[in-house]
Amino acid sequence: MNKFDADLNILVVDDDAMVKNILVEYLQGMGFKNVHAAKRSSQALHILQDSKVRIDLIISDWEMPEVSGLTLLKSVRNSPHRKLTPFIIVTSQRSMERFKITQAAQWAVDCYIIKPFRQDLLRTKIFEVMGWDEQAAS
Repeated sequence: MNKFDADLNILVVDDDAMVKNILVEYLQGMGFKNVHAAKRSSQALHILQDSKVRIDLIISDWEMPEVSGLTLLKSVRNSPHRKLTPFIIVTSQRSMERFKITQAAQWAVDCYIIKPFRQDLLRTKIFEVMGWDEQAAS
Protein backbone atom coordinates (compact mmCIF):
# COMPACT_ATOMS: atom_id res chain seq x y z
CA MET A 1 0.00 0.00 0.00
CA ASN A 2 1.04 3.56 -0.65
CA LYS A 3 1.65 6.11 2.08
CA PHE A 4 -0.51 9.10 2.90
CA ASP A 5 0.21 11.96 0.49
CA ALA A 6 -0.63 15.41 1.88
CA ASP A 7 0.22 16.93 -1.52
CA LEU A 8 -2.69 15.16 -3.19
CA ASN A 9 -4.70 17.52 -5.43
CA ILE A 10 -8.33 17.18 -4.39
CA LEU A 11 -11.29 18.72 -6.23
CA VAL A 12 -14.42 19.25 -4.09
CA VAL A 13 -17.64 19.95 -6.01
CA ASP A 14 -20.76 21.04 -4.15
CA ASP A 15 -23.31 23.76 -4.90
CA ASP A 16 -24.14 24.13 -1.19
CA ALA A 17 -21.55 26.59 0.16
CA MET A 18 -21.85 25.32 3.74
CA VAL A 19 -21.30 21.67 2.79
CA LYS A 20 -18.47 22.62 0.43
CA ASN A 21 -16.76 24.63 3.18
CA ILE A 22 -17.17 21.79 5.69
CA LEU A 23 -15.61 19.33 3.24
CA VAL A 24 -12.69 21.69 2.61
CA GLU A 25 -12.22 22.18 6.38
CA TYR A 26 -12.34 18.41 6.98
CA LEU A 27 -9.73 17.81 4.27
CA GLN A 28 -7.44 20.58 5.50
CA GLY A 29 -7.87 19.27 9.03
CA MET A 30 -6.65 15.88 7.80
CA GLY A 31 -3.50 17.57 6.51
CA PHE A 32 -4.29 17.89 2.81
CA LYS A 33 -2.59 20.97 1.36
CA ASN A 34 -4.06 21.19 -2.15
CA VAL A 35 -7.83 21.32 -1.84
CA HIS A 36 -9.66 23.05 -4.68
CA ALA A 37 -13.38 23.78 -4.54
CA ALA A 38 -15.92 24.29 -7.30
CA LYS A 39 -19.35 25.65 -6.43
CA ARG A 40 -20.87 24.58 -9.72
CA SER A 41 -20.48 21.36 -11.64
CA SER A 42 -19.93 23.35 -14.83
CA GLN A 43 -16.90 24.96 -13.15
CA ALA A 44 -15.66 21.48 -12.18
CA LEU A 45 -16.12 20.22 -15.75
CA HIS A 46 -14.03 23.12 -17.02
CA ILE A 47 -11.24 22.24 -14.56
CA LEU A 48 -11.43 18.53 -15.40
CA GLN A 49 -11.29 19.11 -19.15
CA ASP A 50 -7.89 20.78 -18.78
CA SER A 51 -5.43 17.87 -18.91
CA LYS A 52 -2.67 20.13 -17.56
CA VAL A 53 -4.44 20.50 -14.21
CA ARG A 54 -3.46 17.70 -11.82
CA ILE A 55 -6.44 16.24 -9.97
CA ASP A 56 -5.78 13.12 -7.88
CA LEU A 57 -9.19 12.75 -6.19
CA ILE A 58 -12.69 14.11 -6.83
CA ILE A 59 -15.31 14.47 -4.09
CA SER A 60 -18.65 15.53 -5.57
CA ASP A 61 -22.19 16.09 -4.41
CA TRP A 62 -24.79 14.07 -6.32
CA GLU A 63 -27.62 16.58 -6.54
CA MET A 64 -26.57 19.84 -8.16
CA PRO A 65 -28.22 22.16 -10.66
CA GLU A 66 -26.91 22.11 -14.23
CA VAL A 67 -24.88 18.89 -14.10
CA SER A 68 -25.42 16.17 -11.48
CA GLY A 69 -22.63 14.36 -9.68
CA LEU A 70 -23.49 11.25 -11.70
CA THR A 71 -23.09 13.17 -14.97
CA LEU A 72 -19.78 14.53 -13.68
CA LEU A 73 -18.70 10.96 -12.84
CA LYS A 74 -19.68 9.78 -16.34
CA SER A 75 -17.65 12.60 -17.86
CA VAL A 76 -14.61 11.64 -15.77
CA ARG A 77 -14.91 7.94 -16.64
CA ASN A 78 -15.22 8.80 -20.36
CA SER A 79 -12.15 11.05 -20.30
CA PRO A 80 -8.90 9.45 -21.49
CA HIS A 81 -6.77 11.42 -19.01
CA ARG A 82 -9.19 11.31 -16.02
CA LYS A 83 -10.88 7.89 -16.26
CA LEU A 84 -8.84 6.37 -13.43
CA THR A 85 -9.17 9.34 -11.07
CA PRO A 86 -10.68 8.18 -7.77
CA PHE A 87 -14.20 9.60 -7.37
CA ILE A 88 -16.29 9.85 -4.21
CA ILE A 89 -19.97 10.81 -4.48
CA VAL A 90 -21.67 12.44 -1.50
CA THR A 91 -25.45 12.61 -1.23
CA SER A 92 -28.23 13.21 1.24
CA GLN A 93 -30.55 10.55 2.56
CA ARG A 94 -33.43 10.18 0.13
CA SER A 95 -35.80 7.46 -0.98
CA MET A 96 -33.90 6.72 -4.20
CA GLU A 97 -30.63 5.63 -2.53
CA ARG A 98 -30.68 2.06 -3.88
CA PHE A 99 -31.20 3.37 -7.43
CA LYS A 100 -28.45 5.97 -6.97
CA ILE A 101 -25.98 3.43 -5.64
CA THR A 102 -26.70 1.14 -8.61
CA GLN A 103 -26.25 4.00 -11.08
CA ALA A 104 -23.01 5.15 -9.44
CA ALA A 105 -21.66 1.59 -9.36
CA GLN A 106 -22.37 1.16 -13.09
CA TRP A 107 -20.08 4.14 -13.72
CA ALA A 108 -17.34 2.81 -11.43
CA VAL A 109 -17.69 5.25 -8.55
CA ASP A 110 -14.97 4.48 -6.03
CA CYS A 111 -17.00 5.37 -2.96
CA TYR A 112 -20.45 6.57 -1.99
CA ILE A 113 -21.04 8.53 1.24
CA ILE A 114 -24.46 9.50 2.62
CA LYS A 115 -24.82 12.81 4.50
CA PRO A 116 -24.53 13.59 7.28
CA PHE A 117 -21.11 12.09 7.96
CA ARG A 118 -18.15 12.85 10.17
CA GLN A 119 -14.57 13.66 9.31
CA ASP A 120 -13.32 10.24 10.42
CA LEU A 121 -15.62 8.46 7.93
CA LEU A 122 -14.44 10.74 5.11
CA ARG A 123 -10.82 10.03 6.07
CA THR A 124 -11.43 6.27 6.07
CA LYS A 125 -13.08 6.40 2.66
CA ILE A 126 -10.30 8.54 1.18
CA PHE A 127 -7.67 6.12 2.48
CA GLU A 128 -9.64 3.20 0.99
CA VAL A 129 -9.99 4.72 -2.49
CA MET A 130 -6.36 5.87 -2.55
CA GLY A 131 -5.09 2.46 -1.41
CA TRP A 132 -3.36 3.88 1.65
CA ASP A 133 -2.76 2.16 4.97
CA GLU A 134 -4.70 4.26 7.47
CA GLN A 135 -2.94 2.69 10.48
CA ALA A 136 0.51 3.56 9.15
CA ALA A 137 -0.52 7.19 8.63
CA SER A 138 -1.86 7.67 12.16
